[in-house]
Amino acid sequence: MYHFLQNCCLQMSSAMSNLTSPLNSTSTSFLSTTLSPSHSVGDDVFAYGSLFVSCVAFGIMFIPLKNYDCKDGLFVQWVECSIVFLAGFLINCIRGFPEFQWIAAIGGALYATGNVFSVPIIKGLGMGLGFLLWSSVQVIVGWGVARFGLFSWLPPTVPQHAILNYTGLALTIVSGILFVFVRHQEVPSKRTTSYTVNQSSVSEEKEDGSLTRDILYKIPFVIMAIGLAICHGLMMTPIQVLKDKHPTNDKWKVFDYHFSFYSTVFVFSTIYFLIYCVIRQTRAHVERELVIPAAIYGVLWTIGMTFWFCSSDQLSQIVAYPITTRLPPIISALFDVFLYKTVRGTRNLLLLALAIFVGLASVILIALSNQNF
Repeated sequence: MYHFLQNCCLQMSSAMSNLTSPLNSTSTSFLSTTLSPSHSVGDDVFAYGSLFVSCVAFGIMFIPLKNYDCKDGLFVQWVECSIVFLAGFLINCIRGFPEFQWIAAIGGALYATGNVFSVPIIKGLGMGLGFLLWSSVQVIVGWGVARFGLFSWLPPTVPQHAILNYTGLALTIVSGILFVFVRHQEVPSKRTTSYTVNQSSVSEEKEDGSLTRDILYKIPFVIMAIGLAICHGLMMTPIQVLKDKHPTNDKWKVFDYHFSFYSTVFVFSTIYFLIYCVIRQTRAHVERELVIPAAIYGVLWTIGMTFWFCSSDQLSQIVAYPITTRLPPIISALFDVFLYKTVRGTRNLLLLALAIFVGLASVILIALSNQNF
């Protein structure tokens, strides 16, 4: 671990020196990077197609876990990250075993750290509401770093139509706020006895109309969601630093960073899981019935993340990030309504419909902000 952190620091220092050198010369390209319409129509179709696939995968990835009692979720996230590691190794083989990038590994560590909280958040706030809450904070962090840069490591990026981009971002945040007020109720599940009891008691409290109890119940999960959002909002930044440090015409160059990212996800996930097992010992929640659902969750996440890398590489984070953090939660919320029936009542449904409408409007505006017209 010492050597790992030491190498990270050395490469980050090297990246900082390479990125800051243009600032000390007559070059001003670092000060502002404008998205250029140099991509062909085919490139744009591929980029937005990848973005759509990514959003669908992210939007449905928690469905396999919905009817299972994941408890604290540590075992689930470890199984998921094992699948991520295998996918990363396969991509690494296809790419001819490129050099391991320690800077990209920082992003993997950030993801694994935030991922520890994902399952408890979903269980505590619901799939749609939990996802939407953390994505609202995540989009501010991810978009803000991409748009305004990060110290001397990453240059700011200017979209083709800044007003459309800013308006779309604002609507994304408004949509997330609206979703917070959508009240979520769990339907009892045959497979989750202990979870059913807990959620039934929560549902009874909600039926009693106690808004205070509802808010107090959600506070720990809201704090977890904010922590997760910060980690995940920054996880793409190290790869963007590498892309700026090593510009190339190779469309598939971004895949060279996948194994560095994915393998570190698995390493840190394993570290957190081992710490959890040492602390909990015989009380650690490890169930064999969770292996398959967690593995499917890992496959869907890997699909979503891989296609997100592709779309972000073509469209830039100021376009891909807000869309990828808003559209998947909308898909999740629709499943909550039509499949699981966990959002009920006229007021809730109307509020949800308004939030989805605002969210879709934000996605359209952000997509248009990257078009040359």
